[in-house]
Amino acid sequence: MAETDHEAVRNLLGRYARAVDLRDFEAVGNCFTEDAIASYSGLTIPQGRSHIVNHIKGVERTVHSQHFNYAMTIDVDGDKAKTLSYSIAVLIQEEGNAHSSLARGLTYTDELRKSDGKWQISNRLHTADWQWVLPAFMHPGGMWEVDPKDAKTSTIFRNVFDK
Repeated sequence: MAETDHEAVRNLLGRYARAVDLRDFEAVGNCFTEDAIASYSGLTIPQGRSHIVNHIKGVERTVHSQHFNYAMTIDVDGDKAKTLSYSIAVLIQEEGNAHSSLARGLTYTDELRKSDGKWQISNRLHTADWQWVLPAFMHPGGMWEVDPKDAKTSTIFRNVFDK
């Protein structure tokens, strides 16, 4: 079954988030038109895919990242589309022997173009709406401990501070 334009646009935005988290900058670049323009948190990036990708490569300064896309509107008009999506980006930073998590509430306002059957972002406005910094515990293991002798009461949340 063929993918609808709405599904293709939603998948493009999902691929972008995953490519950033995987540090797959070729895939990030494929999400943008060659002549794309972008602004990230008030910083206007020079026009062009390569400049945008170069800016996004700054994520390499973090140990790990995860982007979560939430509420999204997609308005398709022929070979053009506009989207508004809310996201949370969690960036793990290393500070000596400890880690911190910087979470940012983001709004992406995008214009997209379809060329040769492929949707790409032609204009991106990235806005950081809020952020917090908290300690991060890397590789915390399982959340639940189960005592096979007492399945009713033994499933409890394991405190990560006990490590």
